Amino acid sequence: MLKPSRDLFVQYRVINGSKYILKNYKVFLLDEVGEIIWDSLDGKTTLQQIAEQISIKYQIEVETALDDIEHFINELLEKELIEVT
Repeated sequence: MLKPSRDLFVQYRVINGSKYILKNYKVFLLDEVGEIIWDSLDGKTTLQQIAEQISIKYQIEVETALDDIEHFINELLEKELIEVT
């Protein structure tokens, strides 16, 4: 199971209550779910574990959460904001 982690060169900032990640002069706004996912990317937590956490918090099916998380993770990988070990 994938256990992604944040890229060491990505910065995380909170500006006026909004959460952003930054790398190479590019800025990405995180929504509430994106923030949960980002905070969970420690190289130890699996996508399944993240999906279960989101499923409980938002009362949705784990499979639905997992599909959305995988899509988000693929976007982060394409933008080189995370690493997969």
